[in-house]
This record gives sequence, structure tokens and C-alpha cells, in this order.
Amino acid sequence: MSELTKRAIQESFKKLLSNQPLDKITVKNITDDCGVNRNTFYYHYSDIYQLLEEIFLTEAQKSVEKMEVGQSWEEGLKTGLCFVKENKKLIYHVYNSLHRETIERYLYSVSLDFAGKFIDNVSKTLKLSVSDDDKKFIASFYKYAIVGIVLDWLEGGMKNDPDELIKRMSKLLSGTLKTVLENAVKK
Repeated sequence: MSELTKRAIQESFKKLLSNQPLDKITVKNITDDCGVNRNTFYYHYSDIYQLLEEIFLTEAQKSVEKMEVGQSWEEGLKTGLCFVKENKKLIYHVYNSLHRETIERYLYSVSLDFAGKFIDNVSKTLKLSVSDDDKKFIASFYKYAIVGIVLDWLEGGMKNDPDELIKRMSKLLSGTLKTVLENAVKK
């Protein structure tokens, strides 16, 4: 019952967020829409921002899980970008609010996981013994590159298809990572 209630609250919030800015949504709007009382909302969430954070963390986990079951980093990233594109109005209402950092945290989290897994896979394939410290540093570098490209995509109105964006990123990442990992081993 509790999970059903949380899902109802989340779906109502996403529906409202698709139609109005984040700063205009109240707990009352959400509870009226999904038919629960305010106490029920506060039982599950301390405020609207915790609800927002949970929605983005759940979506980030879904993207990472797709990669863990044998899909490439591109497929996992595509899941994340498709969520963004399918929820375009919702994303822009958050992105254009004072809580833009929630979207940025989501993107950084997803990108770091993808970059880390990609680096592990490539270093194993190439049989390179790269230190964990170097892997983390390289993953952080690629995280910022990926998020920068995705933020530009957001600010440009998401005109490109996620597949096209990922294909272009893949060319850059695949083309440079081998050299970066080889250089990390040389020191």
C-alpha cells in the first residue's frame, strides 16, 4: 500500500510539473490531485524537493541498472536522455526554477556511473592496469564532458534525437579513452 501511495504522489507531482513551474506547485495541489491527505504526503516526504530528488534518483538508478544487465553505456545513457526528452516540460519547469541543481545532480550521477563502467570495461578489454585513483579522475573528466554536452542539448531545446547525441558522444569517448588509459599506465 505504501509503495502505491508513493507512486500516486509521484505521478501527480510529475503531471502537475508538466503543466506548471515547480515554484507554483504546492503540497495541497499534489494531495488534491492524487486523493491523499497532507499527513500522508509528509509521512513519505519532508517536502516537495525531497519528492523531486527521489524521482530523479529513481530514474538515474533505472538508467544504471540497464547498463548493469549487459547493455552498453550508450544504451544506459539513452534511457536517461529518453526520460529527459519524454518529460521535456517537467524537465524545463525544474531546470528553469531555482532548483536547477536537482537536474544537474541527476545528470552528474548518471554520467559518472556510465563513465566509470565504460572506463572499467575498456581498461579490462585492453588489459591495462590503471589505478583506481586514475580511473576515478578520468571518470570525473568524462562526467563533466557528458554533462556539458547534455546541458547544451537542454538549453538548445533538445532538438537533436538522443540517439544522434549519443552516437556523437560515443565517437569522442571511444576515440580518446584508449589513449587516456594508456597514458595513465605510463605515468
